[in-house]
Amino acid sequence: MSSPSHRTSRLSLPAGAALFLMLLFGCSGGATAGVENLTLYQKTARAALVVRARAISDSTRRPEMEVLEVYKGSYPAHSLTIAPHFEDYGSPTPWLRREVFRKGVESVLFLSPYQDEFGRDEGAGTFALLNADQGKLDVPAEGGDALIAAVRKFVGILSLEQSDRQSAALRGLLGDKNPFLVEAALSECRKFRLGQAEDTDALFSLLGSRRAEFRAGALTILGQMLTDQRTLGGPEIPSRQAIFERVAARARMDEDEGVRKESVAVLGAFADSAALALIESIGRSDASQSVRYQAQVTAFRLREKLH
Repeated sequence: MSSPSHRTSRLSLPAGAALFLMLLFGCSGGATAGVENLTLYQKTARAALVVRARAISDSTRRPEMEVLEVYKGSYPAHSLTIAPHFEDYGSPTPWLRREVFRKGVESVLFLSPYQDEFGRDEGAGTFALLNADQGKLDVPAEGGDALIAAVRKFVGILSLEQSDRQSAALRGLLGDKNPFLVEAALSECRKFRLGQAEDTDALFSLLGSRRAEFRAGALTILGQMLTDQRTLGGPEIPSRQAIFERVAARARMDEDEGVRKESVAVLGAFADSAALALIESIGRSDASQSVRYQAQVTAFRLREKLH
């Protein structure tokens, strides 16, 4: 068994903060409308304690876990207890999916010190899962190394004190082979508009990904780069024509209608007659009504800008 580390981090939420936000905004269905589905990077950032642990017994109420490794935070003991979300006792929260722990199964846990509905804790060894039901990821037989490597990488990035260094590190993950790292890079770059001209080649590569969400994410970032260049008056993007060609190819031929819709939106960011002509063509010919509608709306707005 690996010895638990004693690292601490400045970049974690206070205990109970994530739960408070969920209760404040409300939610429905599995991880639902009002609750943000967190990426692995976001879970690592928001949890006070991140560990790899093995279930000591089968339990859904208060499973006991053997701590195998500590990735974030400090926890010197060799076992801990997971307390259920407090509303589960009397009136189950409608959106909550109860986590099931099976004896011998290893998980990566994203934890906060447990507090009941009255704000009382139960000592240093009792924890709550992040967002009540987003704090447990079973370590798969295949791909487990990629999961663990990603968690370690994220902890390292989060330990960087300057936000610009964190941003550069995240952008550097766009070209990685680990899907957990790519997912985080796309999510954070999209959320905070981090994309820069030097990321273009990595984004082009992602346009050929087998995962539609990766293709759509790369398109969104390319669109943000074009929009920011036009509206903020930054330097011209050297690969503008290459971006147009690749986005046009996705708009015409991608098998996923969500990717084609995102491609149409990016074409609108070019704000020129060539983009307008292509968008109008897609608005007449795409097999999906949803894509045609997106194209027609985008074309209408672009015509207003050009005339």
